[in-house]
Amino acid sequence: MKKTFLILAMIFGVVAAQARQLPTPTSLFDNSHVEFKYYGFYGIVEYTHMFNFANESPQYLNPSTGTVVTFVDKYHLNGITAIAGWQWRKESAIGLGFSYFSDPQSSFSQIPVFIEFRSHFLRSRITPFTSVQVGYSIPFGSKNSIEEYTRIDEGGITFGITAGARFAITPKLGINLYAGYQMIHLNSVERGFNMVASTKMSELYDNLRFGIGVNF
Repeated sequence: MKKTFLILAMIFGVVAAQARQLPTPTSLFDNSHVEFKYYGFYGIVEYTHMFNFANESPQYLNPSTGTVVTFVDKYHLNGITAIAGWQWRKESAIGLGFSYFSDPQSSFSQIPVFIEFRSHFLRSRITPFTSVQVGYSIPFGSKNSIEEYTRIDEGGITFGITAGARFAITPKLGINLYAGYQMIHLNSVERGFNMVASTKMSELYDNLRFGIGVNF
């Protein structure tokens, strides 16, 4: 929780420092001095929160008791997403990015690396946007416990789609708010008991995703 507040404080600190340099607009939709650049290099840094729909994993055999166990994972992932790209018009931008996500138990900590396609639809102070991300998620391989543990053994493909709005503060600084869907398909998730691996299987996770950040 402390890390989350620190990340948000850093993001809003950058926004506040830039905003103090600007004249106050006459209204929220006053477009003077706030048409966001729509050509050239751009960067995005966001705080991301995801939670997955209750995922009932395949059945696993507990080697110590001989009983069959079904796991239900319902985790929350929090982290930072950073993107650098090139925009050649308002509707067309492409970038490369990565995220760092971690859950409270650390069993699903991972770094997705992806390519992003982004579109903005207006050149006004507030514009809707969409983005599509396709990539591969690299696991940390950490375990959430010793006796009955879960660990990502091998990462896999990830796909995300989001829709949101960008609020321009200056022609080179904006605030992004968005929501969307994120799919993570892990090639191998290890379930084990007392440090002994029970089963390794591929698993698919569907996530709701929310974020806030800066566009510069």
